[in-house]
Amino acid sequence: MRASFLSICYRTIRYLTTNLIYFFQMLFLKPKDLEPAVKLGDTVLSSFGILGKLIYDFPIPVGKNIEIYELTFPSPLIGASFKSESEILDIWLRMGLGGLVFKTIMKEKRIGNDRPRLQDARIHGEKGLLNSLGLPGPGIANFINDIVHSTLWEYARPLGISIGGDTVNEYVENIDQVQTVLQHHTLPYFYELNISCPNTKNGQTICDDPATLNSLLSAVKNTVSNPISIKVSPDVSNETLSAIGEICATYDTLLINAGNTQYKTPDEVGVKQINFAMDGGGLSGPAIFQRTLEMVSLFAQFNIPIMATGGISTIHHVQALKEAGASLFGMATALVLDPYCIPRIHSRL
Repeated sequence: MRASFLSICYRTIRYLTTNLIYFFQMLFLKPKDLEPAVKLGDTVLSSFGILGKLIYDFPIPVGKNIEIYELTFPSPLIGASFKSESEILDIWLRMGLGGLVFKTIMKEKRIGNDRPRLQDARIHGEKGLLNSLGLPGPGIANFINDIVHSTLWEYARPLGISIGGDTVNEYVENIDQVQTVLQHHTLPYFYELNISCPNTKNGQTICDDPATLNSLLSAVKNTVSNPISIKVSPDVSNETLSAIGEICATYDTLLINAGNTQYKTPDEVGVKQINFAMDGGGLSGPAIFQRTLEMVSLFAQFNIPIMATGGISTIHHVQALKEAGASLFGMATALVLDPYCIPRIHSRL
């Protein structure tokens, strides 16, 4: 009851603030841009102070632990890589996530793509988000300094460090820098190799080339013993996904994150091109769920732990993916649109 009431409040406030920002953007002849509304929503969500216990704190159901290698996830619901603001990640953990993955980090500081680069989207009657953020971030050195002192470790839940790179060597160098610091701490963490971001400038990903992925895994496995998650793209063919599965099955302590956002043009998802700086971006939300389900079913044959990511927001999504072979269920867009989906799913898990 509390989760349902707070969900209604959250969605109402989000709707009103979003449309108020859109009104002022129109008034000042600015293009429509969802990013300020999301940031304002984050600020509001994290500003309740002493009321936080009532608004944020929900229990994780007993007996729902998922063991993957040496990691214990108290809930199979995971925050997928999208956010980096510790205040919001903290709230999502308080709401009951069993772990989370930090936003993908690159070697150098990046401001990302031009704005507008984040918009509400709709396709086949389903709401979602279209983003071409372009992996903005502080760079690996600043990220390491922040993560070592992060209070998120106090939850003792596995945290994923999502690594990006423009070359195999850059991925390895980034992981080396993180590992040099974290190996001296007893912390529950794993690495995610983001080989499938659809909205960086070059558009080419390691996910398109299984042979390069094999070289990357070989190099990384010589560096770390922590579990590694491979974040694959729904945009590549099933033939390529099968080749990726065969390669991953030859390595120890790997899991597959199936998958990521799907590349779409603004016109395909009801966004005017004038309101989107790039020619296309990554679609997330319920509209991509069926492709996620297909990917999980395909990877299940390789007997590798699977984190399903893409379009998950209800208990029905979780149940279908679990039956198909997934163990963990990553959410991002659902948490932006309504983070109270976490306790709602838990109540029926």
